[in-house]
Amino acid sequence: MTATNRGPTRAPLTALLYRFVRFCVRLIARPTVTGEDNYPDPDKYEVVYVLQQKTLTDLAVLELLCADNQFTSPFETLKSEDFAEPGRFFSLMRSSAGRITMMEHSKRLQRFIESPDTLRRNVLLVPVSVFWGRAMSGQGSMFKVLTSENWAVTGRFKRVLNLLINRRNIYLHLGQPVALGEVAPSDLPATLAVRRTARLLRVRFRNQKVMALGPDFSHRRTLVEQVVNSRAVKQAIQTQVEQITDASKSANKARVRAKAQNRVTKLARKHATTIASDMSHPTIRILSSMLRWFWTKIYDGLNVRGIEVLEAVNATHTLVYVPSHRSHIDYLLLSYLLYHRGFMIPHIVAGDNLNQPILGSILRRGGAMFMRRSFRDDELYATVFSEYLYFVYRRGHCVEFFPEGGRTRTGRLLPAKYGLLKIALDHQRRGLPKPIAFVPVYCGYEKVVEGSSYLSELRGGAKKEESMTDVFKNLKLIRQNFGSVDVNFGEPIKLDEWLNTNPEEETVAALGQEIMQGINGAATLNPVNLVALVTLGTANSVIEERELTRQITLYQELIDHLYQGRRVEATELSPLEIIQRVESLGLLTRYSEEYGEVLGHEPFAAVLMTWYRNNVIHTLAMPALVACLLINRRRPLSVKAMRDMVNQVYPFLAQELSIPESFVDLGQCVQAMLDLKLIQLSKNGEYFIPLIPEDTQHYQLNLLAHLVSQTLERMFIVIHQLTQHTHTRESLGHASQLVAQKISRFYGINAPEFSDKTLFNRFIDKLIESGAVGESADGTLELSDIIEPVMRMARYVIDVKIRYGVSNAISVQVPADPT
Repeated sequence: MTATNRGPTRAPLTALLYRFVRFCVRLIARPTVTGEDNYPDPDKYEVVYVLQQKTLTDLAVLELLCADNQFTSPFETLKSEDFAEPGRFFSLMRSSAGRITMMEHSKRLQRFIESPDTLRRNVLLVPVSVFWGRAMSGQGSMFKVLTSENWAVTGRFKRVLNLLINRRNIYLHLGQPVALGEVAPSDLPATLAVRRTARLLRVRFRNQKVMALGPDFSHRRTLVEQVVNSRAVKQAIQTQVEQITDASKSANKARVRAKAQNRVTKLARKHATTIASDMSHPTIRILSSMLRWFWTKIYDGLNVRGIEVLEAVNATHTLVYVPSHRSHIDYLLLSYLLYHRGFMIPHIVAGDNLNQPILGSILRRGGAMFMRRSFRDDELYATVFSEYLYFVYRRGHCVEFFPEGGRTRTGRLLPAKYGLLKIALDHQRRGLPKPIAFVPVYCGYEKVVEGSSYLSELRGGAKKEESMTDVFKNLKLIRQNFGSVDVNFGEPIKLDEWLNTNPEEETVAALGQEIMQGINGAATLNPVNLVALVTLGTANSVIEERELTRQITLYQELIDHLYQGRRVEATELSPLEIIQRVESLGLLTRYSEEYGEVLGHEPFAAVLMTWYRNNVIHTLAMPALVACLLINRRRPLSVKAMRDMVNQVYPFLAQELSIPESFVDLGQCVQAMLDLKLIQLSKNGEYFIPLIPEDTQHYQLNLLAHLVSQTLERMFIVIHQLTQHTHTRESLGHASQLVAQKISRFYGINAPEFSDKTLFNRFIDKLIESGAVGESADGTLELSDIIEPVMRMARYVIDVKIRYGVSNAISVQVPADPT
């Protein structure tokens, strides 16, 4: 490598001026770099930076951040045997007051394109955008206009002002690299290659600006008026006006119609105003600073995975974030992380229960748009809400909503609600400049902030009304340690492509299911998850440290075997570090007895740990099912019989746990369990050999089997009820719930979801859908022949005391009207 130059070399005056600018930037500015994942490997490629404008301030920010992050300097010479260029940067625009045109391009770009083919094939052009104050717009006052980044070209005076005022709000974003050898091959004429390269780079810069700033939004009042004056809203207004007019007994229908027209139009405008967000960059900056302080007080770290895929998708699609909803922290955390990674703040669809005095105004300025919990019977409100969302999508602004609707109290994902999904599908079919892409987001907490309220509800307490103020009511929060948080972005679902491969009649349900599967497909097993998976499978939730470390190691290795190269992963901490971490969070207790030390949970903590176990139980569902089918066997079981039983049961398990049936391949799972010596095959490979009960492997297999044993027991309750009694769909769900409650009480099953009626109903629906159960004309349910082998299999899978308890629960009385 050649020595690094320290500034522009063309003119001494320019070089002197640049040194002064660099000194000022270094002294005053506190810029942040985003898009580091896009930075190429300098050992493989030659990096060349592309600036949109030729400005010394942008160049100084680039050089200083390159030095701070150990990136290749923009002033390093790019050379080969017969080529040398004293600098690795160029700009598309000749001056900050100019326009991007096709008439004149950078001479340095032309020289790079005319460089030797061997060098050009290794050059990657990295678009660099520098944002001086990331406001969504510069409207409202002259001060805002002068100090905010917007869609106009930023002038010198504005940058100097921003250097003083927005010194901590300067962002440099590294865009997706452009391979010079691909966009400008050697057989393409140089003039055409320059124009082609510049055109592609202009597109990249525009996409970066949309990604960081959002679209060029009009004032909120203007947007509200556009919604009210849209064709769909006008039609809804007219329909309601006619209904009022027809219902009136007045003889003067014209006067009634005029008054109704005025009143309903005002109501529509009120609806739109109540719904619409009012993004304010100063508010976002203040909230960002407050949240940064809050996170550092309560969390050890914020871990982000998968965000690097968003930039490419954002260039072609309008992003709709669909995260899991486990805490009120979810949307604060997601907006914060997106903002600090260089992405625009999404419009967040929030329940109107959060539209409270002061709090509602703050959230609205942070991007929240408020929605009633239910508006099925209010056509005008539904139309206004839909039209507002359509205008947001049409302008290319990203949106965020929770597909579950509310926070999960059991730790498992809830079934997707269809309302917002149906609206998005309607808008996609109606036509959008950029199609919608749903981005599943998995949020995993080592210790959830609302743990105390969840514990109360898990123990049977009444569900509290949702309010974000619950998070901040207790100032003692900042004195607690809540561990770390994982925010994982799943594989985006591009709606235009997805619609081409899914039948229209199944669209909404199938889309909701795939989104939930996408969330679970990006799970991370943190230390608390891993400990909960083990300890809750033991008697009284107590285990020796040696056994706990051994089982944690097994689960980590299973995850590595099953999901290598995929988005699911387990923490890389060692088992001892995992135990120490969970102890430090107060979720694992060490008991000293005369016979030694053991680890376990206090009774209340044991209930709460079911919440953390349920976050990730789906990741080990397949090996746990295999363990269930083998753990009680005393005779060899053929591989074919095992495959048949898994194929019968796993679809129901997958449906309950929100994973696709192809989530884990059975053959790969069996091989992983063989490699880890959890199971054994006969010499001819045709039979599974029972393990010796006293062996360590048998104990480990038993703990693994416990992960899904309660789910299988719940399924057994439903099927047993059908074999013994005549039921309708409604009465079967209610009777099964009552039996589960009795079993839970008598046999100490401490999992709140064991008697969850929603899970029973979903299983019954799946039985009917699969054809295992038929529904007669009078509504009674009838078993098919498929169920008989399942009941035989239950002898080897369901614990004998549970089978006895279910069989003797026939005295449970079902009310005539279970609803």
